[in-house]
Amino acid sequence: MAERSEAAAARDAFLARIGVDSPRTWGQLAVVGTETDRGRRYELRHVDDRNADLEDLDSHADPTETRDAVRFTDDGEYRPLATAATLPTGWVLSDLDASDLLRAVEFVYPASIANWYREEQGELDVTHFRETAARQTGIYADVGDLGRDALDYAVEACCVDEQCCARREWDATADDEIDVPRGDGAFPCREPCSMFVAAVREFRDIEERADGADEENESDETGAANDLEGYRARYRSAKRCGGET
Repeated sequence: MAERSEAAAARDAFLARIGVDSPRTWGQLAVVGTETDRGRRYELRHVDDRNADLEDLDSHADPTETRDAVRFTDDGEYRPLATAATLPTGWVLSDLDASDLLRAVEFVYPASIANWYREEQGELDVTHFRETAARQTGIYADVGDLGRDALDYAVEACCVDEQCCARREWDATADDEIDVPRGDGAFPCREPCSMFVAAVREFRDIEERADGADEENESDETGAANDLEGYRARYRSAKRCGGET
């Protein structure tokens, strides 16, 4: 008998994790299984809607509809980062079989099941910040020049639970731990994402400005909807507080 693929093993392990009649949390998702005469069926919704009546939610039957439902926040802003803690509320996928549940979860949090399973097996391949920075080119080629303290502020601005659902497993290097909480998410973040790299480029600009010019520009960014502008504001806050969380 052929050995099961890693993908199949990961799917089976994830399904075994889902309880019956008791929701389990996966990022900002609440997943619950129910035993029926057709076998186990699943329901998927935002964790904030776990107690909402079905008739009060926008019901979807096709998992591919989830992909469209989660592209924008409740305020209508585009979500460039799938794991951002801005998943919209007000929708539900119900009566899913195992295959459709897995597809839906992957639409919301791509690769989260595979990375979680690899971590469970002790085989998660982590790429740390300095390694990620070293392979950048073009306008991002110098992101590795961000100072060490500034890197801590950057992680505090972008990667804590309030900003991202994934649990950070990377550091500055394998031997240089970043002193910022990693988060409590069910699945890991194995390397700095493209949004973090883009934000670091913005933070380098902040570091290069004179303090007076930095504060002069700060009011222009207050309340801005753009994600990078929000990261800048949080970076400045982390820097003022000396990186304390």
